[in-house]
Amino acid sequence: MGKFANKLILIIDDNSMNLLLTSKILENYGFRTITAESGLLGIEEIEKEMPALILLDIMMPDMNGYEVCKKIKEVEKWIEIPIIFLTANSKTDDLVEGFSSGGVDYITKPFKSEELIVRVNNHLELSAAKKTIVEMNRNRDKLYSIIAHDIRSPLSGILQTIDAIDQGYFDPCSNDFKDIIKHLRIRTKDTSTLLNSLLQWTRFQSDTVEIVKTNVNIYDLISNCIQLLDANASNKNITVSLQIPINDIAWIDEVSIHTVFRNLLSNAIKFTSVNGNIKISSELSTGFLNIIFEDDGVGMSEETIQKIFEKQEHHTTNGTDNEQGTGLGLMLVKDFIKKNSGVLQVDSKVGSGTRFTISLPLPE
Repeated sequence: MGKFANKLILIIDDNSMNLLLTSKILENYGFRTITAESGLLGIEEIEKEMPALILLDIMMPDMNGYEVCKKIKEVEKWIEIPIIFLTANSKTDDLVEGFSSGGVDYITKPFKSEELIVRVNNHLELSAAKKTIVEMNRNRDKLYSIIAHDIRSPLSGILQTIDAIDQGYFDPCSNDFKDIIKHLRIRTKDTSTLLNSLLQWTRFQSDTVEIVKTNVNIYDLISNCIQLLDANASNKNITVSLQIPINDIAWIDEVSIHTVFRNLLSNAIKFTSVNGNIKISSELSTGFLNIIFEDDGVGMSEETIQKIFEKQEHHTTNGTDNEQGTGLGLMLVKDFIKKNSGVLQVDSKVGSGTRFTISLPLPE
C-alpha cells in the first residue's frame, strides 16, 4: 500500500467494463474508488464525497469529458481536484483542449496498470504539495500581518520613549521617570511574550512541535496555570474558582494543553472586569473529558466569534483594563486542541460573559 492508500478516486466512463477494470486496478493498490457512467452522475458523486482525484473519459454521449471538466472547475471548492483524462486519441489538438478545460494529464487507452498507478500517485503528490504551499503562503501572510501590526506598534512606542529619555525630557529622580521605566518594562515584556508566542506558533505550523500524549492530571495542570497568572487576576481582584476533581485525567500532550489552558485563563482574566469571577469546571461525556472555562466578562459578538473560529483570522482586542493582546493566543489554542484530537466550542454574548468548552480524549 502506498502513502495515498484509502484516497478516493472517482472514475467517470460510459463503458461499464472500463469502469470495472480501472477500479479493480486502483483498489488492488489500496485506493478507494467510486464510478459513474456519465458526467452528470459523476458530478452527483462529487457532491456526496469529494474525491482526491478524478479519472475522466473524453468520448461520452450527452456531455463529453471536456464539458464535464469545465463544469467541475466552475465550482470553487472543486477547482483543485486533479483531473486525468482517459482517451484513445492522442492528437495534439485534443490534448490541448483537455489541458485548457482544466485537466492535469492524460492516459492513452489501453493503458498498463503500472502507468495508471504512477500517474495517479504523481498527481496526488503534486496536489498535496500544492496544498502545502498554499497553506505555507497563508501562514506567511498571517505572520507578516502580526509582525506589521502587533510588533511594530509596541517597538515604535518603546523607541520613542527611549529617545525622550535620551534627550533629557525626564528627570531621572522624578516619579514620572520611575513610571516611564515601569511602562517600558511592561511594554518590553509584552513584546517578548508576543515574540515567544509567534515562535511557538510558527514551529507548530512547520510540524517541529512534537506531540507526546500521556495520561495527564488536569487538576494539577490547571492549578499550575492559575498560579502562573495569579498576579494578573489579583491586579483586577478577580476570583478564579477551580471546581475540578483532583483525579480528572485526560490522554493529551501536557506541554501543548498547558499552553491551551494558560491562554484561555489569560483571556478570561483579560476580558473580565474588576471584581469579576472565573469558574473552571469539568464534566464527562462519551470518550471525552470536557473542561469548561466560564467568566462573567464582556463577552463576544457573533462577528468576533466567526473571525476567531470560522474564518481562521488573526484577531486581537484590548482587555477591560486596556491590556494588550498578541492575537496569537486563540490561534495556538485552536491548533493545539486539534493536534490533541480534541474539540473546542465557544458560547458567548456581548455583556453576558464567555464559556469555552474543551473536550479532550479520556485515557485509552
